[in-house]
Amino acid sequence: MLTIDLPLIVAQLITFLIGLFLLWLIAYKPLTAMFQARIDKIRGDLKAADDARQDMEAKKKAYDEQMAKLTDQTQELLRQATREGVALRDEIVRTARKQGEVLIKRAEEIITQEKAKAIKELRQEVLDISLRVTEKVVGQMADPALQRRMVDKVFVELEATSRLEATSRLEAKKQA
Repeated sequence: MLTIDLPLIVAQLITFLIGLFLLWLIAYKPLTAMFQARIDKIRGDLKAADDARQDMEAKKKAYDEQMAKLTDQTQELLRQATREGVALRDEIVRTARKQGEVLIKRAEEIITQEKAKAIKELRQEVLDISLRVTEKVVGQMADPALQRRMVDKVFVELEATSRLEATSRLEAKKQA
């Protein structure tokens, strides 16, 4: 049957406890230290990854803000350039119109002066020819001073009539 040998059990128990103690000294501490080092390394790697992720998110946010700011600045610069371009165009058009009006007015003045000068010369020529024809027709009957006064009087009347006509034509032009 079974017999329980107490000294043998105690001896085996003591041997088991000594073996357990030796295993604890030799294997457990180094294994625990190795597992703890691995846990620490994993925690460090996770913390580094989390820090890198947070840094990347902060940089992405700063980049997005900078891009939005640059987009706004670009849009504002485009609007400003458009406004300046329109203002410059308007100024150029205004200046060109003013210059055109001045040139037209000056040309009209020159034309009016040249026309008046040509009419005056033509009338003088017509009067001189009339005097010569009258002299030949009438001969020496009339006094040359009297003839000259009569021609001057006719000339003044013609000139007054032509000025009146020119004034009425200018007014009609302005109204049109």
